[in-house]
Amino acid sequence: MDFRNSYFSITSPVKILDRWLNPYQYTETVLLREKKCHVNWTKRANKAFKNRAQPLIAEMQLYFSCVIKKRVLFHSHSSVPSMPVNPHLDIIFRTVQSNACSPEEFASNHPVKQDFNSQAARQMHPSQLNIDFKNQQWVASFSI
Repeated sequence: MDFRNSYFSITSPVKILDRWLNPYQYTETVLLREKKCHVNWTKRANKAFKNRAQPLIAEMQLYFSCVIKKRVLFHSHSSVPSMPVNPHLDIIFRTVQSNACSPEEFASNHPVKQDFNSQAARQMHPSQLNIDFKNQQWVASFSI
């Protein structure tokens, strides 16, 4: 059985050291869908925010397909209304339905058919978003 990328995997010592050396130092709490969402970011991310001419938009998606996947996308512009966290960062949370249930299509494109607007989907909300800027790329994760 392969546990390398599973829930039971042991975190790499390099990742543990990196998180210890680069903790989430900055925190803001915003109301998103009328619930509190704690947004945390590192010193590296804070420095990268300040080098931008316009706010970064972090879009948290709860993506329903053959499987459910949490993912964070980063944009410079968005047609979906966003919530400002600070002058350098806006956030969006969407529950979306896949266009197809094909493993190949899901893995390569993550096609979105529509936003879920049901009562159950409106009750879902993120409680925490963690953002970092590593190797010249934005990385993030969120908790529901």
